[in-house]
Amino acid sequence: MTPDLVTVGGLTIDNVVAADGTVALARAGGNGAYSAAGALAWVARVGLVSRAPASYPRTVLARLEAAGVDTSGVAASEARLAACHWFIYDEAGRREEGLQSTPEELAAAGFPTDRLTPEQVRAWRAALAQRIAPAGEIGYARFRVDNPLRPEDVPGPFLRARGVHLAPSQLAVVRAMLDRFAPTGMTIIADPGHQLVAHGLDELAPVLARLDAFLPSEVELAALVPGERPAAALAVLASRCPGAVGVKLGPQGVLVLDRATGTAVLVPAAPAETLDPTGAGDAFCGGFLAGLVETGDPVAAARFGAISAARIVEHFGADGALPVDRDAARAALARLSSSPSPSPETAPR
Repeated sequence: MTPDLVTVGGLTIDNVVAADGTVALARAGGNGAYSAAGALAWVARVGLVSRAPASYPRTVLARLEAAGVDTSGVAASEARLAACHWFIYDEAGRREEGLQSTPEELAAAGFPTDRLTPEQVRAWRAALAQRIAPAGEIGYARFRVDNPLRPEDVPGPFLRARGVHLAPSQLAVVRAMLDRFAPTGMTIIADPGHQLVAHGLDELAPVLARLDAFLPSEVELAALVPGERPAAALAVLASRCPGAVGVKLGPQGVLVLDRATGTAVLVPAAPAETLDPTGAGDAFCGGFLAGLVETGDPVAAARFGAISAARIVEHFGADGALPVDRDAARAALARLSSSPSPSPETAPR
């Protein structure tokens, strides 16, 4: 069966400490799963291209399938990974990354596993920073490097979808997937992540030239176009990318360049009771893809993305917001579309 949309990305297991200290251990995540969940708010069937280690919960894959994710593009691996990344958030929604351990190590170190006080958060962060990984330990980030996605992982029916989102991955993987999907004429969007940003704007130019939308975060945009305000930086990206360009600003929303007027339009974040910001940017991209395919309007597409992100942040894990309520998503979209927009920020032409 042909899916409506496709997402290409990773499957991970994450440990999270929310801004209020709530702990969520071993939650299923990954930019492939989160972006698929974001797209599901708008379409009935989303194809997922990924690689799942044996330690990824099959119950989660079953929940994704039941909600409308076609997992025929998920290749199984026999590798079992014990270590997970920790995402530790502060009140502003910023998170610390690069910390890793097994979920069991929190209790083994004498910490509670349901909620941490601010002092305990600081102590646990310090312990993780000093942790020495056991010999041979492989985390999910390393697994993706060692087991890259390949064009042949994409099932034939996925090539008849209307659009595809390329979640952050190694440059070689992104190039290979562009070669696989571009000849179909479908809409292709991408989120760079640190993997692409590390290569710099000049090296990414051939990739940007093939995209229908490019959606970095504020940190990623600043790294690609240093020294410029977001609106001016988007104009620089637009000179390299013929498609839509926007920058994700977290709780402030997303800034999208309107090429017709030379202005950067701020689309506000949708109202949400934020519990876990993990995956918000990925879910936004899935929703943006759905909106761009449906409307052809990047500003309208950003509103789709904002609703998808709001659904995700109210739950832990990529499967937390499943099953989807598309009627509720459409109603939220109507409210967001009718709300007054902030004044646009002028972008240099």
